Amino acid sequence: MANANKGAAFLDSQTAKRPLLVSPRELRDPVEALWEAGLPPGDRTGWPSLDKLYTVVPGQLTVITGWPNSGKSEWLDALLVNLARQGWKVVVFSPENHPLEVHASKLIEKLSGLPFGKGMNERIGKGEVCERLDDLGESFMFMKAREGIISAHAVMEAAEPWLMDQDGKRGLVIDPWNELEHWRPQGLSETEYVSQVLSEVRQWARTRNIHVWIVAHPQKMRREEGKLPVPKPDMISGSQHWWNKADCCVTVWRDPEALTQDVEVHVLKVRFKHVGRQGVVTLKWDRITGRYHEADPVWVGASMRVA
Repeated sequence: MANANKGAAFLDSQTAKRPLLVSPRELRDPVEALWEAGLPPGDRTGWPSLDKLYTVVPGQLTVITGWPNSGKSEWLDALLVNLARQGWKVVVFSPENHPLEVHASKLIEKLSGLPFGKGMNERIGKGEVCERLDDLGESFMFMKAREGIISAHAVMEAAEPWLMDQDGKRGLVIDPWNELEHWRPQGLSETEYVSQVLSEVRQWARTRNIHVWIVAHPQKMRREEGKLPVPKPDMISGSQHWWNKADCCVTVWRDPEALTQDVEVHVLKVRFKHVGRQGVVTLKWDRITGRYHEADPVWVGASMRVA
């Protein structure tokens, strides 16, 4: 016998998913408030030169790509530490950064500016390590799979309760995309599958006002005139949809044959002009602390500081 309550619940859930029609007249108050305040940029990245190209807004999707060992995960970690100083709360799913205590040690280096391990340079003290762990605990939550490989949907489902319980701005990191479970029904192409999952991720980000960063590797390394080119999102499996679905696309690139620690951050797409624009900046990576600095010092009045 059919269950009437279950049937009613199903119909209610379908009704709740139905799109809404909104008249422009209903937007009078928020549009007037936006006119008064202006279109706000996102939060600062921590590097003034990059802030001109890319800022971080809740409710958006950023896709980050780059060749292996280009520093894309290192750069993203540094960005997250800079955002944490502005009050952001972030869940990080990064199975390549394993075990978690190693990932934590890398974040501690970026937070303290001191190396974690023994070496030629003065390292962070054990007491300060505990203090920095407490600091990280105010802003970060790591996620790890219990067993097997998990899907993007499972990552979002697991992150949501903690994130929605946090005050302020919130983010979710999936690093990398290639480590997720990617089961697709027979007859569904990879391109169609990528389109569907990225649409789900973007909609989840928008409805919950959470910024999502996805790190995705290019399909294959193709050299141009002996050098590795700057990879674009359409070089990721699933091709053009990585361009289409993302609000922002960023490539981290460095010349593996160069003797410098220069890292280029290419901002290839920004959907909204008040958030940023296309362009490229060069940062210098400090191998000792994992921090990134401006390639050129920033002058403030008569003093100099390095971002």
